[in-house]
Amino acid sequence: MKWIRTSIVMTLGFAALAGCEGEVGPDPDAPFCGGIAGFPCPGEGTCVDDPRDDCDPQQGGADCGGLCQCRPFAACAAGERWDASPEVCACVPETTGESCGDVTCGPGLVCCNASCGICTEPGGVCIQIACE
Repeated sequence: MKWIRTSIVMTLGFAALAGCEGEVGPDPDAPFCGGIAGFPCPGEGTCVDDPRDDCDPQQGGADCGGLCQCRPFAACAAGERWDASPEVCACVPETTGESCGDVTCGPGLVCCNASCGICTEPGGVCIQIACE
């Protein structure tokens, strides 16, 4: 009886995982991959079938185009972080600078005008205008 209960729990667990995977799917705005030219995905991305087209590689479709999907699994080196966006899907340098509007100031720089996203050395000259 214990074996049957374990089997049922395992079967339900696998079904739940499979259902979850199917529901998530690739981002429709992800980069194009595959096709007859075999376009690769950036970084560690995986090319998966595009569910929006009629080409199905599981049903004999050859040279189907796909969408890049990123599943974070890499361990990044010190000073790097994982960027799981489908356009990158790789380790990138950490940005630890000061936030300045839409940008991040680099090492040794400070934000002098957040409206324009301008960074300078501490005590440097900075234009004081309002940007959009």
